[in-house]
Amino acid sequence: MAWSRTDKNNLPRVLVMMATYNGAAWVRDQIESILDQEDVDVTLRICDDRSNDGTYELCARYADAFDSVIVTCNRANVGVAQNFMQMVYEDEAVGFDYYAFADQDDVWAQDKLARAVRRIEQEPASAPVLYYSDVLNIDENGGSYEISQFRGCERHKATVLVRNVVNGCAMVWNAALNDIVRSYRPATFPRLHDVWLHMAGCFCGEVVDDYDSVSVYRRITGKNVVGRNQTDVRDAAGLKALARLALSRYERASSAAARLFYDGYRAHLTDEGEQILREFVGYRSSLPARVRIACSGRYWLPTPQMRLRMRVGFLLGFY
Repeated sequence: MAWSRTDKNNLPRVLVMMATYNGAAWVRDQIESILDQEDVDVTLRICDDRSNDGTYELCARYADAFDSVIVTCNRANVGVAQNFMQMVYEDEAVGFDYYAFADQDDVWAQDKLARAVRRIEQEPASAPVLYYSDVLNIDENGGSYEISQFRGCERHKATVLVRNVVNGCAMVWNAALNDIVRSYRPATFPRLHDVWLHMAGCFCGEVVDDYDSVSVYRRITGKNVVGRNQTDVRDAAGLKALARLALSRYERASSAAARLFYDGYRAHLTDEGEQILREFVGYRSSLPARVRIACSGRYWLPTPQMRLRMRVGFLLGFY
């Protein structure tokens, strides 16, 4: 399947990858906001994960109407991380200047992509760069900012290994970073797609944070894919709950993802990135190693509660 690429007066070419699943109630507004982006040449790639509410059929009508919209449906439900990441690795996902993820239930500001491109272009031309802005969550109680609450985490790059602080829908990255990501494909992704891209920016390139700009309006629908609720570790019950999680056979996705990332991208890691990952993937080997990483200044979260939970998690080998 060859994708057509138009030439809109040499505008930056952006591949936007949207994963959909039962989003018929919201996806139309999101598609329209993506197609309405200014000062960029957008190709919208939609992959539906076996919706049963008409989402695929709705998206397919846009593909019939616009050469710049490509829509397919998975043969089986693969889950959100795999659905997003398989689009990154498609043969056709090359030759673009910039790349972005899109969620089905958001609405984008008209200058979302153009603003990101302008900021990325301020970096050296050959540098692998990941950009992100803030996200405004909107529900029946009003609005709240999603990402700027973690302002400061980029000064502590290792934090991405234990906490997802950036939504994929807020990210835009350049071809240099995309080439690095595509150079290795693990059999599975233990963590979400946005964490994988954020790790690539942190440990293989540069990250440009734009906390003061809001370019994504995220409708809280009750079906959004969100992170795990935080366990309160300030009392005995919270400590027991965290200990049970740490001992669960289904936990430690963070360590699994870090090991895959370290092994797969070692040739592309910055010196700092290699040091951070090497320390993290081995932290569970002994109690002294756990204590060292629990006391490390490389990891930071914005509230005392978050930091306490993180340090207890290190000591218990939760990650």
